Amino acid sequence: MAIDPRNYDLAELRGAGSSEPVARESRVADDETTDETEETTTPTRGSATAALHESIVRDLAVMEQGSADLTRPYLSTLPASLTAEGLVLEWLEFLVLQAGTESVADALAFYERVGWLGNDAAETLERYLWGISEPRANEGNDLDPDDHRVSLHYVARLTALSRD
Repeated sequence: MAIDPRNYDLAELRGAGSSEPVARESRVADDETTDETEETTTPTRGSATAALHESIVRDLAVMEQGSADLTRPYLSTLPASLTAEGLVLEWLEFLVLQAGTESVADALAFYERVGWLGNDAAETLERYLWGISEPRANEGNDLDPDDHRVSLHYVARLTALSRD
């Protein structure tokens, strides 16, 4: 089912671009119209980060609770599925955009050292990595703790796929 732009509330769309309250016209019982002021604020990057953090915590908790035999490395080999391949490419592209290919290669080696990845998974990820060419990469940047949390989130998701 396609999304029809004619079904959008224009006042809501206008308000999405500002942090000012939006006046919306609403109908009351006698077909009279009144103006109501509705607080609409633009979602901030902080709220997106908080939502991502909640998602990561939830997925990691599921990974830890779902398996009493969870040992390191968490992800010894990559699961063989199209879903897993899509997750791998999404993850690596995210990391490359954040800090460039060299920093991601260093991060993968670190993830192997701390036991998030097994040797086979790390080698396979590195082969994928060198196939990614991203001109928008922030080469010179370092990955920060939030980026590593996102990586652990992907490891957890791939680990869950390998158990199915």
